[in-house]
Amino acid sequence: MWKLGSDELVSNRHHSHLHDDVAEILTEALSRIDSGKRDFFVEQVDFGRVVGETICVATDNGDEIVFAKRPKRYGHTRFVKTKRPEPCSSLVVILKKIETGYVLISAFVGVKPQPEPWDHRSFSQQSDPQKAERLAIEFWNSHALVWGCDVISGTETTRCPW
Repeated sequence: MWKLGSDELVSNRHHSHLHDDVAEILTEALSRIDSGKRDFFVEQVDFGRVVGETICVATDNGDEIVFAKRPKRYGHTRFVKTKRPEPCSSLVVILKKIETGYVLISAFVGVKPQPEPWDHRSFSQQSDPQKAERLAIEFWNSHALVWGCDVISGTETTRCPW
């Protein structure tokens, strides 16, 4: 159990997407976050120093791109086979309000991404769902996860699903 800077308790859900490399900096990151009493939010905390490596990297036309499914995801994720993880100074934390405070949905080294283009639940929560979907497609057409992390075997394709 942790505590936010705004004093609410944060618990780890049974199947959170808590990446191994963030455990030692998560307490510090959460202590810097003010919930603003939001029901659900994604917060990026910059430490001003390298805290790990991000697997979500910018891509360009020369990169080898593939799409594959990841566990507990509904659609294909964009991957890059020609890049490596990059040093990063920030941690992204995703939290959802519950009766006793907040529950940790995910935490990972990186910058705040857009939802993946297949994640229509995220778009429906926005004031302009069409704009949110367009921003997601723009982001994921220029970014990808580094190949090899969390891929379900046999789901790879070179055809863009969006």
